[in-house]
Amino acid sequence: MPLALLALAVACLSQPANFIRWAAAPIEVIGFWRMALAAGLLTPLLFARRAAWGGLCAKDRALTVLAGLLFFAHLWTFVYAAQNTSVANCMVAFQTHPLWTGAGAWLLFGLPVTFRLSAAYALAGAGVWTMLGGSWSLAAGGRGDLAALASALLFSGYVLSGRRVRAALDNASYAGAVYWLVALCFLAVGTAKGVAWTGYPWTTWAAVASLAVVVTLGGHALFTHLLASVDVNLLSCAKLLEPIGGALGAWAAFGEPLRPRTGWAFAFIAAGVLVLLLPAGRPAPADPAELEE
Repeated sequence: MPLALLALAVACLSQPANFIRWAAAPIEVIGFWRMALAAGLLTPLLFARRAAWGGLCAKDRALTVLAGLLFFAHLWTFVYAAQNTSVANCMVAFQTHPLWTGAGAWLLFGLPVTFRLSAAYALAGAGVWTMLGGSWSLAAGGRGDLAALASALLFSGYVLSGRRVRAALDNASYAGAVYWLVALCFLAVGTAKGVAWTGYPWTTWAAVASLAVVVTLGGHALFTHLLASVDVNLLSCAKLLEPIGGALGAWAAFGEPLRPRTGWAFAFIAAGVLVLLLPAGRPAPADPAELEE
C-alpha cells in the first residue's frame, strides 16, 4: 500500500505545469485561487490548533512571514516558467532545488563542502548547461528556463527559512498560515495590475481546483504522510520521476515534443541530486517541507 500511495503522490506532483498551461489565465489569478482554495480547506485545522501560535517568539513569526514571501515568489516564477517554456524544461530545472538547498545550508549553517557535494554540483551544472545550451535564447523560451531555475532557488529559500518554525508547528498549522499569506500576496499584486478575478471558462476553474486539491494538498499531503512509513531516500528518488510524468502529460495533452536535449539535462541533474541525497551507509534526514513543490 505505501508504494501505491507513493506512485499516486508522484503522479499528482508531476502535473502542476500542465495544470497551469491548461488554466490559461494570468499568473496572479492562478496563484490566488489555488492558494485561497488550499488555505480554505486547511482553515478548520488551523483554527483548531491556533493555540500553537501563542508559543512562537517574534523571530519565528518573522521567519514564517519570510517563508511565505519566498513561497509566493517561488510560485509566481514557476507559473511564469510553465507559461513561457516547455513543461519538460520547467520541471527539469525545478529539480535543481535540493542542490540550492544544500548550498544554502553551507552558507547559513556552516555545513562542510565535501567531495560528494562538489560532484553533485558538477553534474547539475552539466545538466543546466545542456538544457540551456545550443539554440537557447531569451526570445525562444529562455526567460521561462531562467524563471524555472529562479523558482527552484526561491523554493530552497522557503525551505531553509521555515526549518526552525516547522520544528515548533504541525504541518497543517504552518502550511495553512503560509498559504493564506501567499494568497494575499497574489491578491495584492493582481489588484495592482488590474487583473480580472472572475469571468474565465470552466476549464480555468477546473485546472485551478486541480492545482489546489491534486497538487497542493493531495501530492504534498501524501508525501508528508509517507514520511512515517517509507524511507526518505526512496521518497527523494521517487520525486525525480516528476519531470518524466510532466513531460509525458504535456506530450499527450498539448503535443509538446520530447527533446533529447531535455532528456540528457534531466539525466545529469537527477544524477547530481542522487549523489547529494544518497550518502553511503546511512539514510539522509529530511524535513517534510523539502519534499514539497
